[in-house]
Amino acid sequence: MFGTPGQVLRLVTAALWKRGGYLTSRFSGRLDCSDEVIHTIQTQECQVILPCYGDRIFGHAEDHEMAFTIPATRIDEVLEGLEGTYRGGVRYPIPVFLRYTPTFPPAYQKLAEFFRKAEE
Repeated sequence: MFGTPGQVLRLVTAALWKRGGYLTSRFSGRLDCSDEVIHTIQTQECQVILPCYGDRIFGHAEDHEMAFTIPATRIDEVLEGLEGTYRGGVRYPIPVFLRYTPTFPPAYQKLAEFFRKAEE
């Protein structure tokens, strides 16, 4: 399946929810479209795919997309992982942390003070 990097991130965390560890993926920039099927079937492991030229030309994959494969034997596990990580607070879209007070760099603060004094 194709998705944004954030969506693929959700799938990676779901795939690893029970097992932990890491996913191993291969990248070559070519023939990755065949790896989406062949390598996944051979290894029976999920993988992240960087869409190759064939994906882009024939599959219309765009710059903002990645691919993620799930072998049929792992679909239930990944679905359970999606539910489990969601209950644990992992969401999509990924929330942005906004509970802080933003400030300008010190040089900007000095400049603002200069202009404040100039207005007085």
